[in-house]
Amino acid sequence: MGRLKGFSSKPSFSPPPTRSPQGPAPKLQRTSDGAKVPQQPTLATNTPPRVQVRLDERQKFHQQTLDSPNTRQQHKNDYFDMDAAQFATLKNGGKRTGSNKAWDPATGKNYAYDKQSGQFFEFDKTKPGNKGAPVNPQQNAALKQSLSDGTLVDRSRQDRNRTDEPVRPGDVGPYEKNLRVRPNDPSSELKHVSGTKADWNTNRDHVPSGESLNKRNRLPGQAPDAKTDAYKEGVTVAIPDDRAHKAHSLTYGSRQTYKDADPAGNRTTTRVDHDANHPASAFHRDSHHLLNTTQNQNLFNPGKDATPHQTPLDMAQPDSRLGLIGSYRYAGSVNSKINQNIGPGRGYDPSAPAESFTPASTAPGGKRKYDKIDVTYQNVPNQTQGQVISNSLRDRLINEGFAQDVPTL
Repeated sequence: MGRLKGFSSKPSFSPPPTRSPQGPAPKLQRTSDGAKVPQQPTLATNTPPRVQVRLDERQKFHQQTLDSPNTRQQHKNDYFDMDAAQFATLKNGGKRTGSNKAWDPATGKNYAYDKQSGQFFEFDKTKPGNKGAPVNPQQNAALKQSLSDGTLVDRSRQDRNRTDEPVRPGDVGPYEKNLRVRPNDPSSELKHVSGTKADWNTNRDHVPSGESLNKRNRLPGQAPDAKTDAYKEGVTVAIPDDRAHKAHSLTYGSRQTYKDADPAGNRTTTRVDHDANHPASAFHRDSHHLLNTTQNQNLFNPGKDATPHQTPLDMAQPDSRLGLIGSYRYAGSVNSKINQNIGPGRGYDPSAPAESFTPASTAPGGKRKYDKIDVTYQNVPNQTQGQVISNSLRDRLINEGFAQDVPTL
């Protein structure tokens, strides 16, 4: 994260309830042999559908019913179970691009649905609007009924991928310059979110931090304060400025200059230099800490935020909380893609060696200053940083009551 332009104000928030600073220890990717993975039970009429999924190190979801038998066996301990509608909320988190997708959780099959005409189509990414062949009238009627009774899940999203579209809580996008996630594909372009309208006290917050992106990408001879394209196109999440960014960001302002303890206990490297050298670890630390400290918190500021944002900013509301968790999942996915597609100076490499972290101490700040939060790092053997990120997200969903672990057989 990093200090970006936003409203200036004193913090106005209640301290979060006491909880474990790091959360549960991240799980290993479990790949032991065992009995076959159980199939999802047949659902009774009107029973909300559920889905079993896993999350890979690139923050991509995989549905159990679509995995091959060998893959299911390899990852039989990595699946978790969720209400399908809540999973759709999680998966849509942070996205400003439009979608006309309807999804069958039982089979994993997607359809393109034209709500205006009421027609379903085979889902085909190579076709305009993802509309492949239209389904026949009998199947179309059955799909409409399934959508009505909830066994088919509406995963559609309004297309807000425009610079004139107001930013909403949790929106993910590049900072001040449009970004093609796949450089040669115009359809992969995400519009920048800095300078766009917002009727709430927001900051477009870099993850990893903007200054660490600059340090990774400044060329010899460039001014030490030069803003690089990596910074301008850096992945940001729209969060409340005072009640989230200033209060809980580990890279807000002078926090970037702190010297944290490395795995050997040495305090020789500033946080921003650590982040420039270990961007995947930095993403894990910043996103995990912010999600920890905002759990069950009401981030709505009645003096600065428009009334329609009252529910979306209340982290005690399940859909709002899932949306923010989903935003950081999506930010991680975009970071992984641009690192792979554009180069090592962008995003982060999920295959990097893993670190975990512990906030070691917190010292209160003075007037108009914010709490100092000390961090120590630990090496995590036999895992990649991407695995640590995905495992901690899976554990969060389970521990916050949104998901259930699938029993090991």
